[in-house]
Amino acid sequence: MNWWGKLIGTSVGMLGGPIGAIAGAALGHIYDDDDPTPLDERRARILYLAYFFSSAAKIAKADGRVSVSEIKVTESLIQRMGLNSKTSEFAKNVFRKAKNSRRSIEHDFKEVGRLIGYDPTLAQSFLGGLFEIARSNGENFNKLQVHFLLCGEKELKLNHGTIRSWIHGGYTPPQHDPSVDKLSLEEAYNVLGLKMDCNEAELKKAYRSKAADFHPDKLSSKNLPHEFITFANDQLACINQAYEVICRARSSR
Repeated sequence: MNWWGKLIGTSVGMLGGPIGAIAGAALGHIYDDDDPTPLDERRARILYLAYFFSSAAKIAKADGRVSVSEIKVTESLIQRMGLNSKTSEFAKNVFRKAKNSRRSIEHDFKEVGRLIGYDPTLAQSFLGGLFEIARSNGENFNKLQVHFLLCGEKELKLNHGTIRSWIHGGYTPPQHDPSVDKLSLEEAYNVLGLKMDCNEAELKKAYRSKAADFHPDKLSSKNLPHEFITFANDQLACINQAYEVICRARSSR
């Protein structure tokens, strides 16, 4: 059974509440009458985007205002997700409404966690986009933004320390090009979540575990739409590069 099969019945019950109301209203607008996409898949995709851009707005406004750089990153995410004009407008509308909403980001995290079944690849993609928004203002992260991201790590059931490793260089930049942007040795260890004195067995185990989450075969078997795995290829490239950097450094000792 692919990921969509697991969603049948779940997404129906999640169309309640403020986010569900927005997503439900968008169902008839975003999809044309002759669109062959199954109803459950339509609901899941819209809900995912609604939770993402609701959370994005709260991350962006954590310091009381939304900066120009945060807007640019959000627009870049919309483009990288490959959203069509109707879906792009829906995403922007959710972002605008969520900026002033009293609904907590914790609610978004709890509900999107249920929606994606706490899948680690989808969870990292979801938080990865939010992390890019938080990082857009420079290396000095806003404390409330970090708090929100750590909350997301917990509610989406990612490994403890994931966000801290990203902050210390363990997250690849968008459009990562290994030939242009080389990881430092310290960053490479952070990408794999390892200490520099780890042994060879620990190194290989960490690499294989992380690479498996983003392997193309694993992602294709879930039949996921493009916007769900926007960040997966970038992350796999960074994981591979980190392993190569560490291996070269160790072989030259």
